[in-house]
Amino acid sequence: MTKSPRAVAQEALRLARESLPEYSSKFSRKDFTQHQLFAILALKTFFKADYRGVVQMLDLRRAARRPRAGGGAALLDAVQGRRAAAKKGEVVVRLFQATARAKDSGLIGDKPTAAVDATGMESRHTSRYFFKRAARKHTSRLWTKLTVVCDTGSHFLTAATVSLGPANDAPQFRPAMAQASLAIGYDRVLGDAAFDSEESHRYCREDLGVRSTVIPLNRRNRGRKWPLTRYRRQMVKRFRKKPKGSRHRRVYGQRWQAESAFSRHKRLLGSALRAKADASRERECYLRVLTHNLMLLAATG
Repeated sequence: MTKSPRAVAQEALRLARESLPEYSSKFSRKDFTQHQLFAILALKTFFKADYRGVVQMLDLRRAARRPRAGGGAALLDAVQGRRAAAKKGEVVVRLFQATARAKDSGLIGDKPTAAVDATGMESRHTSRYFFKRAARKHTSRLWTKLTVVCDTGSHFLTAATVSLGPANDAPQFRPAMAQASLAIGYDRVLGDAAFDSEESHRYCREDLGVRSTVIPLNRRNRGRKWPLTRYRRQMVKRFRKKPKGSRHRRVYGQRWQAESAFSRHKRLLGSALRAKADASRERECYLRVLTHNLMLLAATG
């Protein structure tokens, strides 16, 4: 992944030009294009800064190329106004464009393998040490859950859904895979036991055309009874009867690439969200996923 802010900004501009009009309306002030504002939002995420911080980092004489640009105050107003437009439908379009670019650049192969997993993002900067000393407990609204579909070969994130945690991971499987399938036809899908359900196997194999799904069985307090459905019985046979060093278990071992992608993401972009409202945290998570992908794309040249 690139560490160059210039490369991230240039890649963000390319992506925005492919997926966004220059202005949102014919009545726009035309001080800054949507492409420029999206690149600034990507830099905000890259630097782990707030809106005022990223504006102060920029050299306004170079960033604002249009003569009508009104300096730092105008740019700050424009960037803050742009955040409201970063909605889910628009983000899906940009993810689609970024994934198509990743496939063309060789980041995603001809028969890619997907790993589906979720991670928790800290919803505030209060340290865990403080929570422990103050004898406070985390509630369901204290952290945001990000579910992604990750390409195991490149750690490129081809889909993202955001929800509140702690909660069951299974409901996010279908929307995440539906989003990922817009641009990539995956050959194999890997997931942990939290995503175990006959519907997950059936949806991937029969509706999305995935050749193989590898999700270990979640016994659900049923002891050693065999499941009655087709694909879950198949998982029991493959995980139970073959030796420990079998090819099937080696393939499933690639699911840990999703954990590596999360580790890489949090080391570079941080694990805490700055936003306060749930809708703002959702937008911030989407921008983080896009910035993660932009850093990968910029590294390929």
